Amino acid sequence: MNQSAATPGARVHIIDAIRGLAILGILFANIQSWSGYKYIFLQSIETLPLYHLDALFLQLNSWLVDGKFYAIFSMLFGAGFGLQYMKNQSNQAPFIRKYRRRIGFLLMFGILHALLWSGDILTLYALLAFVLVLLRNLDYEKLLPVALLLLCAFAVPQMAMLILAEPPGPIPALAHKTYSDLSPQSISDAFGSGTWSEVFSVNLHNLYWRWRDFLPNGRISRVLGLFVLGFYLARSGFFVSRIYERKLLLAFLLLGLAATGAAQHTGTNITQWAFSPGDVFMKMVLVAGQVLLALGYMSILAQVFSLKFGQTLLFPLTLIGRMAFTSYLMQSVIGITMFYGIGLGYWGTMGLAQLWLLAVVIYSAQVLFAAGWLHFFKQGPVEWLWACLTEGRLRSNRRVAAATTAA
Repeated sequence: MNQSAATPGARVHIIDAIRGLAILGILFANIQSWSGYKYIFLQSIETLPLYHLDALFLQLNSWLVDGKFYAIFSMLFGAGFGLQYMKNQSNQAPFIRKYRRRIGFLLMFGILHALLWSGDILTLYALLAFVLVLLRNLDYEKLLPVALLLLCAFAVPQMAMLILAEPPGPIPALAHKTYSDLSPQSISDAFGSGTWSEVFSVNLHNLYWRWRDFLPNGRISRVLGLFVLGFYLARSGFFVSRIYERKLLLAFLLLGLAATGAAQHTGTNITQWAFSPGDVFMKMVLVAGQVLLALGYMSILAQVFSLKFGQTLLFPLTLIGRMAFTSYLMQSVIGITMFYGIGLGYWGTMGLAQLWLLAVVIYSAQVLFAAGWLHFFKQGPVEWLWACLTEGRLRSNRRVAAATTAA
C-alpha cells in the first residue's frame, strides 16, 4: 500500500469509533486503581463481594485489556498527527508552529491531571509528541522499521542490567500493586480516608514511582514507537482500506493471541527487570501480542463499521471518540469522587466483577452526556478549551440551527 492511498484532509470516521473503544478499555484498566482494588491486601480481597469471579476477570484483564487499549490510543495519537501532516504537507511551517503550541497546552493539561492522579498519560504523550514532530519528514519507507525498533528498544536496558548489574529482586506481592517503600495499607489510608494533603502527598509518591518504572518497562520508547506506527498507518491509508481486510484481521488476532498466550504461560511481566535473556525475549513477545491484538480490535470494529447498520451500532463509541479528551479526564474525576475518602469513600469495597459492571455504567452515562452535549455543541468542553488556548482566542462552540443557517 503506498502513501497515495490515504486521503489527506478527509475525516476517517472509523477512527472516532476506535478511539471510543480505547476510552472504554482504559476505563476498565484505570478503575482498578481509583477504586483501591490494586492496593488492597491480597488476603483482604478474598472478603470482597463476588470474589469467586475475580480469577476470571483477572484473566480477562490480562488477555484482553492490559496494554491493548493504551496501544490503540497511542497509535491513534500518531495517526491523528499523520492525517494533519498530510493535509498540511505542502505548507508545514504554520502547521508545525500551531501543532507545537497545541501539544504545549496538552502538556499543561497533563501535568494538572497527573497532580490529581498519578496514572496520567497526557504528560508523556505531550513530551513524546514533540519528538514525533521531528520525525515528520522521515522517508515513508523508514517509518515502519523505526516504529519496530522503538517498540523493542526496551530490551537494551533490560539486557544491560543482566550483563552489568544484579537486577533487583522482586518485591513481595502484598497486593496487586506493591511499592518497596510504602505499604498498601499506607496508600489505602491516604486515598481511602485521608485529607486532601495526604492524598496529594501519596499521589506524588505514586507519580514518582510510575515514571521511575518507565525504565524497566520501556514505556517511553514503546509509546513513541506506537506513535510512529500510527503515523505510518495513517500515511499508508490503513484506516481507509486495509483495516477492512478480513485476512489481515485474522492474522492480527491469531498472532496476537498466540503471543499473548505464550507470555501468559511463562508468567512474563514487563514491569520488572528480566532475570534471563529468555525473559527479555518473552517481554518482546508480550509487547508484540499487545500491539497485534490492538490492531485486531481496530480491524474488528472496521468489520462492524462496514456492515449495513454498522455505523448505527458503533454510534455510542463514535460519540465518546469525538469527546475522547473530555471523557478521559471526566473518568478520573468520577473515579476519585466515587472512591476516595475526600469523595464518597467507596475505596476498597468492590471486587473486579462489580468494578467492570460499574465501568460499563459510567461509560453508558458518558455516552448519554456526549449525545446531549454534541447535540448543542461542535466539540466537547475540554476539546473546545484546548482549541481556544491553541488559537489564542475564544471561538464559538454552539451549533447553529439549520433553519437559522438557511435564513
